[in-house]
Amino acid sequence: MNSSLLLGIGFLAQGLFSARFLIQLVKSEKAGKVLSPVIFWQLSLVASFLLLVYGTFRQDLVIVGGQLVGYFIYIRNLKIQNAWQLFPKWIRWSFILLPMLFLGYLVFHAHYDFHSLVHNSEISGMLLTWGTLGQVIFTTRFVVQWFEAERSKESQFPLSFWYISLVGAVLIASYAILRKDSVLFIGQAFGILVYVRNLMIHYGAANEEKLSYLDRIKSMRMTLLLVFVGMVLFFNLGAWSVTESSEARYAQIAKEMIQTGDWLHPQLMGIYHYHKPPMTYWLTALSYKVMGVSPFSARFLLQISVLLQIWLVYKIALNFFDRTNPAFLSAMLYASFPALIIGSRALTTDTFLTLFVLAALYFWFDFLEGKKHWKLILCYAFLGIGFLTKGPVVLIVPLLIWVHQGLVMKQRMGAFKIHLAGIVLMLGIGLSWFVFLYLEDDRFLNYFLFKHTIDRFATDTFHRGQPFWFYGAVLLGTAFPWVIILLKKIPLKKTDFVNKGALLVMWVLLPLIFFSLSQSKLVLYILPLYSGLAIGAIYYWEKLMDSQQKIWERWQLGFHVLLMISLVALPLIDPKISLNFKFYFIWFITASLLVAMQKVDIRRVDRTVISALIFTMGLTGMSTYFMSQNTGLTNDTRNVTAWLHQNNPELRELIVYNKRLPSILFNSDLKVISVYDGDESLNRETQFQQNDNYKFSLINLQSDSTWITEEAPNMSIWISKYGKDLPASNSSISWTQLKVIDGWVISKLNTKANTF
Repeated sequence: MNSSLLLGIGFLAQGLFSARFLIQLVKSEKAGKVLSPVIFWQLSLVASFLLLVYGTFRQDLVIVGGQLVGYFIYIRNLKIQNAWQLFPKWIRWSFILLPMLFLGYLVFHAHYDFHSLVHNSEISGMLLTWGTLGQVIFTTRFVVQWFEAERSKESQFPLSFWYISLVGAVLIASYAILRKDSVLFIGQAFGILVYVRNLMIHYGAANEEKLSYLDRIKSMRMTLLLVFVGMVLFFNLGAWSVTESSEARYAQIAKEMIQTGDWLHPQLMGIYHYHKPPMTYWLTALSYKVMGVSPFSARFLLQISVLLQIWLVYKIALNFFDRTNPAFLSAMLYASFPALIIGSRALTTDTFLTLFVLAALYFWFDFLEGKKHWKLILCYAFLGIGFLTKGPVVLIVPLLIWVHQGLVMKQRMGAFKIHLAGIVLMLGIGLSWFVFLYLEDDRFLNYFLFKHTIDRFATDTFHRGQPFWFYGAVLLGTAFPWVIILLKKIPLKKTDFVNKGALLVMWVLLPLIFFSLSQSKLVLYILPLYSGLAIGAIYYWEKLMDSQQKIWERWQLGFHVLLMISLVALPLIDPKISLNFKFYFIWFITASLLVAMQKVDIRRVDRTVISALIFTMGLTGMSTYFMSQNTGLTNDTRNVTAWLHQNNPELRELIVYNKRLPSILFNSDLKVISVYDGDESLNRETQFQQNDNYKFSLINLQSDSTWITEEAPNMSIWISKYGKDLPASNSSISWTQLKVIDGWVISKLNTKANTF
C-alpha cells in the first residue's frame, strides 16, 4: 500500500479515537452524568479497525495484538446497547473475520526481530519499562469496563475506568516528555483533561435543568480555556529559531542588553537602535535573565501576554453583557483569531502593546461602572507603559473609543482633575525614556517625533506601503465570518449610535479607518481591534435567530474545510515545502474534532465558537512543525550556524555580504562583520554613535570598494543570499563555494593581497 495512504489511515484512526471522547464528554456534560453513548463505541470500532489495517500493512504485530483486546470489547458493548444489529450482516461478519485474518497473516507470515524491539539503543531499559507499564495499564481499562458491563448487563463506564485511564495517561505522558515526543504528549494531554472532567461529573450532583454546555462548566471554564490555550501556545515553542527580520532583531537587541548591561541604549549588532521604545526589549531581556537566551525564552512572555489578553477580554465583556456566558464566548472567540496566534509566534512589539491597551480599557470600563478613581489612574498608568512599548500609537484605540463615548453617547467621563492626574502619570511613565535620551542628545526629539512617528504614518519611509483596503482584507481573512457579523451592524440612524453595540462597532471601525489611512502597514498593527471585534461579534451573534446562526455556521465550516484542504496541499503548491508526519497527525486530529463538533448536541451559539477555537488551536500546533521543517521559507538561519559550527569549529569571525542577519549573532557567539553594498537593511542610522568603533563590524563597500582586496582576511568565511552574487572574482580575489543552505550561500574568500 502507498506509504502516504497508509499514514493517512493511521492518522484518521487517531483522529476518530480523539473524537469519540470529545463527543462522550459533551454528551455527559449536557446530561449532568457520565454517559456511554452508542456513537462512542461505533467510532471506537471503526478507528480500531483502521489501526488493524494500518498495523497489518506495516507488519506490526504489537499494534495489531494491542488493538484486538479492545476491538472485541467495542463489539460487545454495541451488542449490549442493541446497536450491533444495526450494521448490515455482511459488515458484521467482516468486522469479526478480517481482524482474525490479519492476526493469522502476521503470526504465520511476517518476520520480527524481537531482540531489537526490546533492546533499543535510543531508549533506556528503565524508560522502556515505564512506557510499557503505562501502555499495559492503559489497555486494561477496557477490560475492566467489559467485566463491569457483563456484570450489570449495561454498557457503562465504571468509576475505575477513569482512574485507570488517568494513571495510564500520566505514565505515558511522562514517558513522552522524557522521550521528547510531542505528538504522543498531545494525545495524552487531551485525554487527561477528559478523564479528570468525567471524574468531576461523576462526583458532581446531576443537573436536570437544561442548560447550555458552557453554562454547565461555568465555575471552571475560564481556567480550562486558559490552561488549554496555554498548553497549545507553549507546545513546541522552541522548535524553530528566531526568524528574520523582525523577530531576530528584537531578540538580538535584548541579548545585547544582557551582554552589555546597558538597558537604556538598545543596540543591534553594536549600533544604537532607537526605532522603538525599550519595553519589549526589557521584557525579553528579563526572560533571558531567568531562563537563559533561547528562542523559547524570547517568546515566553509573548505567550503569557496572549493568555492575559484572553482573560482581559472576558473581564471587559462582562461590562457589556453582565452575563458570564457571552463574556466567555467573547474570550473564546478572541483566542480563536489567527492574528492573535501570529502575534505569539514571533517576537514583536504589537502583542505586548495590545496587552497594555486592553489593560487600560479594562480599568476604563470598570471605572465607568463604579467611578472609583484609582481604576482611572491605573488606566492611564497602563497607557504610559504602552507608550514605552511603541510610542503614541498606544493612544489610538482608547482615544477613538473615548471620543465616541463623550461626543456621541454623551457619557459622563469622570472628574477633570482625576483625568489630569492620570495624564501626568501617563506622561511621566511614557516619556521617561524619551526625555532621558533627549537630555543626552537633543537630536533625538526630531529623530523619533518626525522620522519614527509622523513620517511612518504619512510616508512610506520604511517600505511598508499597502493599499487602503489592505486591513479590510486582513480582517476578512483572519476573522471570517465574525467581522461581517459585526460590521453588518454599522449604525445608520442617529438613535442607533448610543447603544453598546454601536460602541463595539466603532471600537473596530474607527481605528480600522485610521490605520488604513496610514502609509505604513503590517498585519499586526491592527491587533488591538480584535478584542472589540470578538466582544461585538458575540453581542450580535446572540441576537441572531437559530436559522441565521445556522447559515453563518455553515459559512465558517466551509471556510475551515477550504483552509484545511489548502494546508495538506501546500507541498503540491510549492515543492519546497516540507510537512512531516507530526504535522499531518495534528491535521487529522483537528479535522476529526471539527467533524465531531457537528455531531454533538449543544447549542449552535456555543458550538460555532468552540469549532473556531478548535480550528485555530489545531492550526497553532501545525504551525510549529511547519516552522521547524521549513527554515528556508521562514528565514530561520539555525541550519546555517549549525553547519558552520560542525564543519569549522575553530571559526570565530563571519562576514555577511549585503544583508543584516542578527539571527546569526543570536544563534552563535561568532563575531559578525556586515558588508553593505546597497541593501536597505544595512543602511544603519549611526548619528548617535559616540565613536567610530562600529565601522569595524559594518563595512560600506560602496564608499570603500577596495576593502575586500586590501583588508578582508584571506580564507575568511562569507554568507550571501542565494541569487545575489558576491563581488566578481578577479586577479586579486576568488571565491570557493562551500555549501548552500536554506537559501544562503556559504563561501570562502581567497585573496592574494592578504595572505596570512
